[in-house]
Amino acid sequence: MLTLEQARAAILADIKPATVQQIVPLLQAHGRFAAAELRAQVDNPAFDNSAMDGYALSLSDLIAAQFKLPLQGAARCGDAPGKLTPGTTMRIFTGAPMPQGADTIVIQEDIKTEGAAIIFPKTAHARMYLRQRGEDFRRDDVLYGAGQKLSAFDVALLSSAGIAQVPVYKKARALVVATGDELVAPGTPLAPGQIYESNRLATLLLLQELGVDAVDGGTVRDEPAALRELLKSSADFDFVITSGGASVGDHDLVKQVFAEIGEIKFWKAKIKPGKPIAFGRVGERTHFFALPGNPVSSLVTFKLFVEPAIVTWYHAKYYFPELLATATHDFRRHAGRTEFLRARLLSERGKLLATALPGQGSHMLKPIRETNGFIRVEAEADGFKQGETVMVVPLSTNFS
Repeated sequence: MLTLEQARAAILADIKPATVQQIVPLLQAHGRFAAAELRAQVDNPAFDNSAMDGYALSLSDLIAAQFKLPLQGAARCGDAPGKLTPGTTMRIFTGAPMPQGADTIVIQEDIKTEGAAIIFPKTAHARMYLRQRGEDFRRDDVLYGAGQKLSAFDVALLSSAGIAQVPVYKKARALVVATGDELVAPGTPLAPGQIYESNRLATLLLLQELGVDAVDGGTVRDEPAALRELLKSSADFDFVITSGGASVGDHDLVKQVFAEIGEIKFWKAKIKPGKPIAFGRVGERTHFFALPGNPVSSLVTFKLFVEPAIVTWYHAKYYFPELLATATHDFRRHAGRTEFLRARLLSERGKLLATALPGQGSHMLKPIRETNGFIRVEAEADGFKQGETVMVVPLSTNFS
């Protein structure tokens, strides 16, 4: 049985990254992965301009005039750069282009007026409050490399750099299916022995957050023929993700059928929850994940294995987020598997605290309401004590 790290490494080594690219308008690039270097089309700032409301002047003129200059004209945003008459000062507003002949700005709070003249402090020096052309970035500077997932802030930067269209990788296509005779859709009356299906919906939404074109394949019964048909029709997908049918019960047929149609890279990982996970490939293109049927196990294995695979498929580097926190209580268990405890992470005066939630059964969904992270317990550890430092995996940046 593979350890967590071995299983993840096996998955990432097998991923065949995206090759198809497309050009999209900048606004549609949000949440997509860049397929090439993105270079600035202009300098930023595009011209020397003022960082503050104040007065533009030549420092040498100011010193020669003993820090008293007559006011002549104004420079406003959107104006073409004006020309400063020697021996004068010009009113200037934040973002306005620097007049020719001026080399510094004195903010309006630091001046006094004397009739039509402006009196400046003797502390003025060259290039005060001046934003220089290109000090942020220059034309042709590389702003992002291939594989960068573009956030709203990234889109804003690209817009300021004059980029209107972005090469991105075509969205991965994933087919999501739940397996099990006992599963029914919400809104359907439950017959004895039936339960409402939830894993498929969660998986679809998690994939969408990763920039994947996720297709709902519905629920498939525990019948070999139905599962074979599913796998044989998966050639148009980059990923097929099932939940249920991956453990060792008589009706857990996913592994059996998958071995007939495709190639299993591994089955089972030394983790809790989520031990019965299978990964492999059907044909040259389609990567296959068989996630456990228990809801929490499905969520954990998605975060541990599917998410890194998707990110790697998009040519991006995946960094598994882990932080150090202080345990608020004792926890004891039998060592053997790397375990992920649903937890509440709380930031208190700059210190991150971790509390494992009650109800850690892999079938129990209610604690998810309060879960904003996992406490990671290493395979060889038999637990932790209150006050000890523990490793946590955040699911959110809200630690309140």
